[in-house]
Amino acid sequence: MKNLKMLAVTTAMCMSMLAVGCQKKEAPANNAPANAAVQNANMNKDAKAETADAKVTLADWEGTWNNFGAYLDDPAVQPAFEEVAKRDGITAEEAKTKLLERRNCEFNGMVVKGDTITFLDGFEDKGGKEVASAEYKLTDEHKTQHGSHELTWYTFESEGAKYPVLLLMEVHGEEELTHFHMRYGNNAEELLAMDDWFPTFVKPNSTMDQIIEEITE
Repeated sequence: MKNLKMLAVTTAMCMSMLAVGCQKKEAPANNAPANAAVQNANMNKDAKAETADAKVTLADWEGTWNNFGAYLDDPAVQPAFEEVAKRDGITAEEAKTKLLERRNCEFNGMVVKGDTITFLDGFEDKGGKEVASAEYKLTDEHKTQHGSHELTWYTFESEGAKYPVLLLMEVHGEEELTHFHMRYGNNAEELLAMDDWFPTFVKPNSTMDQIIEEITE
């Protein structure tokens, strides 16, 4: 009888130890969802950091730029309007007026340095004077449809500036005429709706042949 009692106690102790052992082995499985959640949170945090690092900045437009429209009165480009006139069945003056309206801009130079944009009344290398200057920050990105093309506009804003809202397209055309399109005003939505207005800025070292090619494009 005594041996039976000892056997029962021993069996009970083994069962208890076995249960504890099972609980310890199962613990990691119970914690797995929590660990996965932590890992996912860290991955999302890293992804957001990478996205922030890849964000567009004014550095993408760094440098000095000239208003394309300011070249259109140069005698060297007038034959280009004759070519456009013949192609489109209008007069050379009409061709010029149409392009001037599409590329119209009230300032003729831009200097982008760091977070600051300085607007000039003329080309910088021709003695253009400052008309406004302000620091801008990226606030939004918009994709719009223009014919069969999807355009991406980046909104930069500066509170209290002469031009509080700027829409900038990426610099492109490096193989022909390096340039970018932009718009300026007070409200991004209103600017996005102006589908026939594309002020354009080019590098100061652009040649007249490149300007002519852009006119006749």
